[in-house]
This record gives sequence, structure tokens and C-alpha cells, in this order.
Amino acid sequence: MADETHPIRRLQLMLRDTCCTDDARAEAKRAAQEAGMKVSGEGNASLSARMSDAEFRKLFPAPSGSGDTLAVPERLKPFVESISEAPEHLSFE
Repeated sequence: MADETHPIRRLQLMLRDTCCTDDARAEAKRAAQEAGMKVSGEGNASLSARMSDAEFRKLFPAPSGSGDTLAVPERLKPFVESISEAPEHLSFE
């Protein structure tokens, strides 16, 4: 789990329509892992991922300028339509 000294960024990756097959989704997951993300969940049209703050800052060094979305890295562009940070939430456990 994240703490103040090792923050973790949670990301939501919306997949392109072309990634609706199992093989294409597997390629998208592989590309995300190669970019430094740890895939933590998947749906038919999305992937959830986590990465360290340090790796996040390397991959996304500047704000995208388009609201809450991040610039999609070149390696992910064939598979990913958009990337956003997952909103913070509170756990009541």
C-alpha cells in the first residue's frame, strides 16, 4: 500500500475499440507493463494500473493541458484512447 514516502499513482486506461479481443487486450497489458505500470484490473474497454510516483513523473513529466487526462505515451497509442488518474477514495476498513 502507498505511504507518504512511496506514493503510488492509480491510473485508468481507456482502450481503443480495436482492443476488444483477448489478444489485443493482452498486447495492451504488455505495453502498459513495459511502460512501468502494474496492471491491477481489467474490463472489456479499460485497464486499471498502478505505478510509483517516481515512475509516473518519468512517464508523464508535464501536464497534458486537457483537463484530467494525461498524454498517452507513444508505446501505448495503438491500444489506449486516454489515460486518467483514478480519483482518491477513502476506505472505511
